[in-house]
Parts: sequence; C-alpha cells; structure tokens
Amino acid sequence: MAAMTSSSVGTHATRTPSPSEQQMIDDILLLYQLKPTEKAYAHYSPSAVFHDPVSIAEGLDSIRSQFNGMPKVFAESTTQKCDLLAESDASNLALNLTQKYVFKSPILFKEKGTEKTVNSKVTLHLNEQGKVERHDEEWDWQGNKSEEDGFVGKMQQARKKIDAKVVEKGVPTDPGKV
Repeated sequence: MAAMTSSSVGTHATRTPSPSEQQMIDDILLLYQLKPTEKAYAHYSPSAVFHDPVSIAEGLDSIRSQFNGMPKVFAESTTQKCDLLAESDASNLALNLTQKYVFKSPILFKEKGTEKTVNSKVTLHLNEQGKVERHDEEWDWQGNKSEEDGFVGKMQQARKKIDAKVVEKGVPTDPGKV
C-alpha cells in the first residue's frame, strides 16, 4: 500500500525520495526556513524562474533576493510537513509542503507577530543537468495566475514581476549578507 499525505485539497500518494532528491529537497527547504545558503542556490540554473502568488522572480539573482528577503519579514519559518508526491519523476519533483510563518511584529519591543500556516504544492522542474529551471509554489494548491488566465491573469503576472524587481533592488543576493 502506498504512503499517503493530506493537503488542503485532499489526499495524495507519496514515495520515498532517492538520496540525491532528498539532498535537494533538504537544501531548498533551508530557503523556506530563513537559512539561505550557497549550497541551496547551487541547485538552481542561472536562468531559473520562481513563481508563487506574490512574485515571479526571473533568474537566479532575483530568486536569491526573494528568499534572502524573507528574514526581513518573518521572525520564524518552520517546515511542518514536506512529502514527495508519487507523481514526481526525474524532471519534476512535486512536494506537499506545509510551512508555518511567524511575521515580525510591527509593535516595538515585541519580537513576533501574526502566525500563518500555508499548505502548498511546490513543483521543482529540473533541466537535463538536474538543476531547478522552474520553481512553482501554489498556495492551497491553487494554480498561480498568469497571462494565460485572461486580463486578470495578465495584470497579476505584471504585478508579480514588478514585486520581484522591487525586492531584487533592495535585498542582497549574497546569503552571507542576510
């Protein structure tokens, strides 16, 4: 009987990752856990794209800025669950990720603010060299809007690209400077 995992939209079959898949997953989870490292970024191709409901970061430097900027917003980020879905193959690693975020407090002398737990489908699309070419994160397993979704999708896609550029301008790409 296959192992199962539950998400915000139902249950899904899982499988055990290979050692190399597990290493990639563990390294990339460090980005979500506010611990960006060169080792994590080494899994991405220079032309990689990160797409979530907030931004579309195009290129490795922009992706670095997105994840390196997270400690400016969050006091904590804890992975509560991460399962490799059985649909994964050599070119696509699909994950059921539950991440708990704790915002920094806007109140002086108070370290932590609001908490939010997000269940996402994360898909890492790999190129022939095994590098992440596209990293999609779908909150609550709802597909990310893009220009293929008509006028509203085009507007959201433009906003997300602008959001990524704004972050890129203000956040260093070097994880050692975070």
